[in-house]
Amino acid sequence: MSLKPEFRVLFHGFLAVLWLAVSGLPAQAQASEHAAPPAAPVPAASAASVVRLQPGSDEPDLEELLRQELREVPREVEVSAASRFAQSAAQAPAVTYVVTAAEIQRYGMRSLADILRAMPGIHISFDGGFSYIGARGLGRPADFNSRLLVLLDGMRVNENIYDAALIDGDFFADVDLIDRVEYAPGPGSAVYGNNAFLGVVNVITKRVDKLRGFQLRSSLDSEGQKRLRASWGWRGESGWEGWLSSSQMQHSRRSLMNEYPPEHEPALRALKWARDQRVLGGVRGDGISLQAGFSSVREGLPYFLTEDTWDLGQYNSRGVNTFYALDYERSLGAHWDLSLHLSGKRVDFQKHSPFLDGPDTVSFYNERSLGRWINGDLRLSTQLWAGHKLMFGLEYQRDLVQRVSAGADAYGDLFVFEGGNRRNGLFVQDEWRLNDAHLLVLGLRQDRARIGGSSWNPRLAWIWRARPDASFKLLYGSAFRAANLFEFQVNEPRALPTPEPERVRSLEAAWDQALSPQLQLRASAFVSRLRNLISLDDSPQPYFINSPRLRTEGLELGLEKRWDQGAQLRASLSLQRTRDPQGQGLSNSPHALLKLHYSRPLLGDRLQLGWQLQATSRRHTDGEDLPGYVVQNLNLLWRPASGHELSLGLYNLTQTRYFDQPVVQGYPLPQPRRSAQLSWTWSFE
Repeated sequence: MSLKPEFRVLFHGFLAVLWLAVSGLPAQAQASEHAAPPAAPVPAASAASVVRLQPGSDEPDLEELLRQELREVPREVEVSAASRFAQSAAQAPAVTYVVTAAEIQRYGMRSLADILRAMPGIHISFDGGFSYIGARGLGRPADFNSRLLVLLDGMRVNENIYDAALIDGDFFADVDLIDRVEYAPGPGSAVYGNNAFLGVVNVITKRVDKLRGFQLRSSLDSEGQKRLRASWGWRGESGWEGWLSSSQMQHSRRSLMNEYPPEHEPALRALKWARDQRVLGGVRGDGISLQAGFSSVREGLPYFLTEDTWDLGQYNSRGVNTFYALDYERSLGAHWDLSLHLSGKRVDFQKHSPFLDGPDTVSFYNERSLGRWINGDLRLSTQLWAGHKLMFGLEYQRDLVQRVSAGADAYGDLFVFEGGNRRNGLFVQDEWRLNDAHLLVLGLRQDRARIGGSSWNPRLAWIWRARPDASFKLLYGSAFRAANLFEFQVNEPRALPTPEPERVRSLEAAWDQALSPQLQLRASAFVSRLRNLISLDDSPQPYFINSPRLRTEGLELGLEKRWDQGAQLRASLSLQRTRDPQGQGLSNSPHALLKLHYSRPLLGDRLQLGWQLQATSRRHTDGEDLPGYVVQNLNLLWRPASGHELSLGLYNLTQTRYFDQPVVQGYPLPQPRRSAQLSWTWSFE
């Protein structure tokens, strides 16, 4: 794929980082024949079991030992997003990226949106209330992240009105409860079904061994946002364990995204506020896990009642999300394992927009989206036949309530749309180990829905361990996404047909090479063909249509470097391009993304520095092209005493002013400027 001038600078910058990392290698370390043999898989977030002490240094205490990071790049990280069970990342039928709890702390990441923003190939834009995800060259306005499947401990959490993946304050788990986040880009419908279109994100929460006892965390940022979280975990002698966490945030007089006359700013900021609450808890034992969660987000915004005056009203919204989940796992003898899952979810989003219903009368236009649904799945796996690991699965979703309504205070409901759907999925996957060097993964899934029809999606993967320090993957798969109730509701009043399900087929080749135990390189190239992509047209009153066939090409380069003193560097460069048959690109889809993450200890484990750089190339929008930008974040993590942590984060350190246009027929919105956050965490048993 030829490089456009607009991101050649990013490519050259990545090569410079690569040269700096490689140039620091001792000669004997660059010789690949001295690479260590493969090790057993280790959890992505585990602490290092090897601690190297410098001469004359004090021995670390137990707490510090448990936090020590590996001085070498782990080759056999354990992941589960690709196949729905734990396996080595080197053997997974997808390229998988991982952000661990240690990295979340080290870089001061504040939300799931911040975590995903650090992933290669992901671009996130923000409209002041909702974060939109673009992945692998595709970031369509108004899709509400419906093309990315988000899981919480393996449970689907995309809701059933917009298929939305919520990644801000309305996500169930606070970032301090997250053990790691896995992102497997590319089609995942062969094992997950609907919505696993551009990739799968699995958020894995911490076990009680990391939440045991009581923990209190408070934070305050430079914009006046206050957050408080408390958690408690216990483990009984019988092996049962439980945990409970609750957090809340208050943010009054928030900063304005646009510039206004100074005399009007106080009144506008007084009407701009946000609050959120989250509760998450559960118990585990004897193969049974019961978990439940709640999130509530309230927001107020100033609203202009007339176009030519400064008459202000109060817009407000509230989103409430709840879930419960029951999981059961057990062994059925020497060769068979059973997994059962049952969950129920509810989402209720309301917004109230003021308007003048007379010279002195303010009424509200009210909109509500209400959804309730249940999921269940059964998975049976076996290694009865030598060289094969077979997994069979059944999945079911029933939408109990799907309702979108709008009305006004004095007029009642103006329109109501209701839906109901049932989805069934049947899938099988076989990991066929031909020999020590070659592994084939063969999978197939059929989905049937009362609304949306039938879909077959295969998965084929050849994984070749070319040498102890290098592996190659050749991956093919397809995925689909059916139109949701929101897309139906936009088209139906004009008697327009509901769009056909959209589909993607993708071919990817990936190479992973360890140049030394402390330096690892990754490269992957992919090409995807998209059919019937559901998009908004560009008419004055847009509606959803199926777009012509599209083609996406991409290249992702990555390196990870670690030093004996504890410093770490992770860099990625993503080049991606999506075109229609006429060669036109898509809006809100940057061609290049460069991401650097560097951390180092300043006073051993007691004081650590984390630095992030995220560069995005120029993006085409429906109105105008938006220039590229570079944003830097800096974080200091200080542990003054056992059980205490202080974190100071500086975000958008260089005060970069940049814009995104995440909504159709909107206008470019300024993104967050420089801010600071101070956090304190106190833990004790």
